[in-house]
Amino acid sequence: MKKLLLSIIISIAYLRAYAQAPQFSQFYSNPLYTNPAYAGDAGTPRFIANYRNQWASIGIPFQTAAFSFDTYAEDAAVGLGFQAMHDQRGPALKSDQLSAQISKMVFLDGQKELRLIGGLQGTWTSSSWNGSDLTYVSHFLGSNDPMATNGLSSNKLTLSAGVVLEYVPKYEEDISVWLSGAWHNIGINDNVSIEHQRINFQLGTKIPIEIPAFFGNNLGRDMNRESALNIAVQVRKQGVSRQMDAGFNILYSPLLVGLWYRGMILGNTRRDAAIGTVGWASGNMLFQASYDLPVSSLGLDTGAFEISIWYGIDALFRFSGKGSQDRRGRKCLRY
Repeated sequence: MKKLLLSIIISIAYLRAYAQAPQFSQFYSNPLYTNPAYAGDAGTPRFIANYRNQWASIGIPFQTAAFSFDTYAEDAAVGLGFQAMHDQRGPALKSDQLSAQISKMVFLDGQKELRLIGGLQGTWTSSSWNGSDLTYVSHFLGSNDPMATNGLSSNKLTLSAGVVLEYVPKYEEDISVWLSGAWHNIGINDNVSIEHQRINFQLGTKIPIEIPAFFGNNLGRDMNRESALNIAVQVRKQGVSRQMDAGFNILYSPLLVGLWYRGMILGNTRRDAAIGTVGWASGNMLFQASYDLPVSSLGLDTGAFEISIWYGIDALFRFSGKGSQDRRGRKCLRY
């Protein structure tokens, strides 16, 4: 009887996952997946790699890998991006995505400190379900289940749209603020149910802070060293599922540490995970690693490990020296 119930639970879980989009704890380090309006937001050609491994300790890992490239045309104030992503959920379900993004920035004031950025994304998604390695209820009843033998597959072309409103002051000692929203998976070649469509909103700020220098001139902040507190909140909705991510990263370049929480605030059943982050941000490179420590009833063995790597053709951070990046219209704010 236990095997029968377990078979039913696993089958339902995989079918539910078939409709859900992958998630990243380091959503701020996967900008093209979060919002197409973030394409080009580094102000320089940038390569990004993201990898997430969840539930590895219980033998049915969920693994997601994304590879992105984006760039920014300063004169036209246009960002362009491309992303390829592979998502494997246990032995049965996998999906592959190819997407392209374009963004356009307009200045809302004469000082060019208040900006509105709109973005569009086209995505081709190929999903497949192969249940040959799973145990179905039909195996216990002596009948055949077509899902177990034939599987399922789908190919969809979808559209996503996003917008970002940000205030980026001329002087880096002042606070930057941004508000963004995106609507993903709008059907083009086929109707996409509301359960597949994903909506997210973000609010964040970058606050420069004074951290006494441990080396250098010991006169406060080094001229070429960046120290800042990045705070962000993200709210996501897909179908009936709702989720909030909130937390902060402290940067004292090149070191970065952060603490985040995923889950809704009210109700014990809505808690998900506490997330610790460490990273290295210097010059052209950003590396971040994080671990999801579950605070829900699922147990500690359902945690997740995640890494993100950025590489910019030009310097991403002030730690390498000021140079041309100080003249760019767009700079890295979210990391």
